[in-house]
Amino acid sequence: MLTFRTTNKVGEMGRDRGIYVYGPVASRRLGSSLGVDLVPRKICDYDCVYCQIGRTTVKTTCREPYVPAHEVLAQLERRLEDEPAVDYITLAGSGEPTLHSELDRILTGIRRLSTLPIAIITNGSLLGDDDVAAACAGADLIIPSLDAADEEIFQAVNRPCRELNLQDVVEGMASFRDAFQGNIWLEIMLVKGLNSGEEQLKKLGALIGRISPDKVQLNTVVRPPVEATACPVDEDELARLAALLGAGADTVPPLSRGITVSSLGARPQKVLQVVRRRPCTVDDVARALGVNYTEAMKLLVRMEKEGMLNSRTVNEKTFYVAP
Repeated sequence: MLTFRTTNKVGEMGRDRGIYVYGPVASRRLGSSLGVDLVPRKICDYDCVYCQIGRTTVKTTCREPYVPAHEVLAQLERRLEDEPAVDYITLAGSGEPTLHSELDRILTGIRRLSTLPIAIITNGSLLGDDDVAAACAGADLIIPSLDAADEEIFQAVNRPCRELNLQDVVEGMASFRDAFQGNIWLEIMLVKGLNSGEEQLKKLGALIGRISPDKVQLNTVVRPPVEATACPVDEDELARLAALLGAGADTVPPLSRGITVSSLGARPQKVLQVVRRRPCTVDDVARALGVNYTEAMKLLVRMEKEGMLNSRTVNEKTFYVAP
């Protein structure tokens, strides 16, 4: 089993204070999701070339109480009092959620507040750690990622902390699978020309067999990545590669236009809560806020003029991002 250092001292990064519960937001995989953000932007043990949040500012495997657990739970309790129409409570957000050293306490607290299913979106790198595995056992759904079948590609795509290697990461996921009673949906993020070759996919198939997830979902770069050279695989090629992996693999579905969230209202603060976690199109914001396209567009244009947002165009789509 992997073991990583856990401390009770946040250190020079300081203890982040802010908004830890956001949404609901429309998710391509989870329907309507109420997000819980457990680490400040952007603390992670990877620095993936395709990351939509931005470059990792603190790359570490050290588990710390990066945000106060009691405040996370207090904010979630207040948000649930509004009875939002959501399908999942999702631990994700601005960095790697399993780096929070009080993850078990937070999951236990969420269970006391709600009967909604809990999902954790993670890079999966720490699932081999006993404490992380024990904490994640409290979730219903784990969505880890595996983007490489050999060490060279792992280093090129995920750019992990020096103490991490692909073999340990895969063995950690496999060990977690053996004990975990919930569902595991393994995500593979493909970057054109980097890890999208057939040989790499065939090798990934062997590792997938070792992990034995309930689902395998191929994804590609959709939102503006941290590296401009991280380009998407086209839709037809993605489907072909999913077929190459076999019957258990599929592509991440497009966001349904039927998914709307009506409880937030079109307020700038709510828009910022969403775009700080990921770049958003006008459609994304409209769905997240439960407003029509025109209303969302007017709000985004005004916020950009006032310097509250920036816009970037990628693959002929305009995305709005926090400055």
